[in-house]
Amino acid sequence: TYSEVGAEKALLALDNEYILKHVSTISKVIELVEKDSMAVGVLPFENSIEGIVRQTIDNIYISDVKIQAEIDVKIEHCFISKAKDIKKIQNIISHPQALAQCQQYILNNFDEKINLIQSASTAQGANMLLDYDDSYGAIASEIIANDLKLNILDKNIGDIKENKTRFVLISKKDINLGKNTVTSVAFNTKNKPGALLAVLEILKKYNINLIYLESRPSKKVFGEYNFFADIDKGIEDITPALEEINKECNYYKFLGSYPVL
Repeated sequence: TYSEVGAEKALLALDNEYILKHVSTISKVIELVEKDSMAVGVLPFENSIEGIVRQTIDNIYISDVKIQAEIDVKIEHCFISKAKDIKKIQNIISHPQALAQCQQYILNNFDEKINLIQSASTAQGANMLLDYDDSYGAIASEIIANDLKLNILDKNIGDIKENKTRFVLISKKDINLGKNTVTSVAFNTKNKPGALLAVLEILKKYNINLIYLESRPSKKVFGEYNFFADIDKGIEDITPALEEINKECNYYKFLGSYPVL
């Protein structure tokens, strides 16, 4: 999977001191890392086309783990199958994001009767092909197709070719992998006019560039939202600003300061 590619890049940065273990869900990765102070995990965080991976951001928010590094992985989807002829395909299996990222390809190559089946990951979708006949195809990576000895009927089928996913390395312990260049925080503003603007004004005062801002329901009160922000500086350079933001908000959480690998 693309998560495995991200994990392999992380292993290189960690001098291969860890053993790679596959688990089925994002919440399971975080659960295992929380239970083992020596463990690390790799999770998809944001795709350049589809945006934030909500399961990741929501689970990190309520956990004790911190982001230790960012890992960028180029996404190149392939269309794979037991079949050798794409005209035989009546069903397509893949992760919802992969299906969304290849919408135009699907429209151009299949009629409106094509059956789209969602899977937990692109790798799971590819593995499901082993149990089905050649009327099924999947959208997955070239690596998984080769591993499963499936036919690659088309390569690089994404609607937008410059497609990347940002993965994050998480751990309960601090890991030094280089100079911190990004800091992630979460906060909940006071319920009053201009509350979010007050936070942004603090960043402006300190000449700090906000590179990402996302709101997610607090899951406590209807209409109440938590904000997640990425700042393009290490924690060492922005501590006074973050202290002011903390005072301005109902809730504030430091999610990590880290390098991009």
